[in-house]
Amino acid sequence: MSRDYPSHPLPAALAALVRDGRLLLVQRAKEVPPRRWGLPGGLIELGETPGQAAQRELHEETGITAEAQEVFDVFDVVESDGDGRIRTHYIALVVRCRWLAGDAAAASDAARAGWFGLGDIAGLHAHPHLPRLAALLLGGKA
Repeated sequence: MSRDYPSHPLPAALAALVRDGRLLLVQRAKEVPPRRWGLPGGLIELGETPGQAAQRELHEETGITAEAQEVFDVFDVVESDGDGRIRTHYIALVVRCRWLAGDAAAASDAARAGWFGLGDIAGLHAHPHLPRLAALLLGGKA
């Protein structure tokens, strides 16, 4: 199924990884500049749990190995085209992860990767849900 103009919402898993009080973020290489910062993640593959998908996507995009914990947030990403047709619709499951090994380096379809504190995130060109998620993960107000 195509990601553009799908017949139903597509499930995606995002990896929420905090280390030393900072949140891991990536910019997707496939996004048209200016690329937005967001949590590493992607579509859940057939037979995968959200936790398995989050671990796989995290490792593919950053080289980091982590242990998936609980799904702690779910939200929709719906974008329409100029004619009002639904161009994309993802149901994003945010999975809290615990770092095990590796350093953040952009890999796979990530253009950049880095660790950010709550104050840093406020100034980023970011996905719309990122400030709320970052506040929840880093202890600020949501």
